[in-house]
Amino acid sequence: MSHFLYNKRCPQCAEQGNDKSGNNLAVYSDTHEYCFACGYYERGDIVEKYKQQITLKTPSKFFTPALTFNSNALIYLKKFGLTDQEVEENYFWDDDGFLVFNVGAFQNARNFNDSFPKYITRGIIRGNEKIFYKSDNYVIIVEDSVSAIKVGRVCSSVAIHNSIIPLELLVRLSKQFSNLVIWLDPDKQKEMLHEANKAKIYFEKVNVIWTDKDPKEFTTKEITQILFDKGISV
Repeated sequence: MSHFLYNKRCPQCAEQGNDKSGNNLAVYSDTHEYCFACGYYERGDIVEKYKQQITLKTPSKFFTPALTFNSNALIYLKKFGLTDQEVEENYFWDDDGFLVFNVGAFQNARNFNDSFPKYITRGIIRGNEKIFYKSDNYVIIVEDSVSAIKVGRVCSSVAIHNSIIPLELLVRLSKQFSNLVIWLDPDKQKEMLHEANKAKIYFEKVNVIWTDKDPKEFTTKEITQILFDKGISV
């Protein structure tokens, strides 16, 4: 027998301009969903839910912090203007050749070896994304950790380490923030529109920022101006 997990916004109620509080839809442990206001129903799959739970409990081996920080990795972070404190609080070097963004539940590592893939993740990102909190007005979703740190100086931000925003993250953010901004890298314009449409039922406002450079390539002053020009109050 399934049990209640949490509430979220009902998409059918939202289409009709209802469920302003975003909690009409009940979600249960077998993944089925039911709205007590309008009767909206999504069938669950307890077998699939069990498979997901087993997967989440088996993260792979984590990276190991080295005693010193590789100079090339430090130069890479410094070229984007990260401070010593920002580096120390978020990164370490693994002597196998990886610059590691360390969250605890997961590590996202940039490969400095002459090999692929460019990025390797160990642990579970979904559900553990690190939020750089500034205020509960706006939160900005970006792709990578450096962008999240720099944008986070001005406005709350979170990196997805991907171009697809997990539904679980949208629900989680909607419980903490009123408005959402999606600012992905320049080559992800199509993905941004799709993700923005997906997010609209969860937030009062959803904005998209288009720039010809990654967020991490702008200075703090430039980021502030870009947000101001979009009417985003920070």
